[in-house]
Amino acid sequence: MKFLKYLILSLFLSQSLALANYNDIYIADIQYDWINKTELEKEAIISEVHDIIFEDGEYKKEKGFNSQFKDILKDKQHWHHYYAASAGYKEFEDKNISAFYYKKQKNIYMYAIQYKKDITKSYYYDALGHLRYVDFIYGEYPDYPYYSIQYRISGAPVSAIYFVSKDTQYLFEPDGTFKGVWYKHNLYDRDSKIILTRTTF
Repeated sequence: MKFLKYLILSLFLSQSLALANYNDIYIADIQYDWINKTELEKEAIISEVHDIIFEDGEYKKEKGFNSQFKDILKDKQHWHHYYAASAGYKEFEDKNISAFYYKKQKNIYMYAIQYKKDITKSYYYDALGHLRYVDFIYGEYPDYPYYSIQYRISGAPVSAIYFVSKDTQYLFEPDGTFKGVWYKHNLYDRDSKIILTRTTF
């Protein structure tokens, strides 16, 4: 309640600064009441986040993308990473690691590794150790907020995601189209309807 009062007070104090601070407060508060916000409030949030991620325009397919990662297209420590991720390890040697499961299945279909010496990228491998996706991370990572752009190894962009917190992320298509807001396991669209549920969180 104190936090809410502070936000309301801040709005009045910063009224002369208008939209910029107004939207910043929305972004900080989205995880609490996205489903209760008006259409105007939601559009203000979406517009501000869009301008941050797509400052230089939409993301397009990059030629020769996989040549940048030719040395790691096949995970040389595949079984070590696969079993570490399956066992629930969050760190392994000089890397951060995570696992992805199909719903109600025990075996992982993908794992991600991030080298601690370069946390601006994350690499996603399938269960056989083939590199499938690469995330490029920008902003305050590992602190919030930050955003990431994901590419297939072919160089085709997949998505752009703005991370407000562990619980809340904004999802966009590579061309800037807003897809929804992740809150924990659920993805909400503009109308606050759940359009997707994820098994990993």
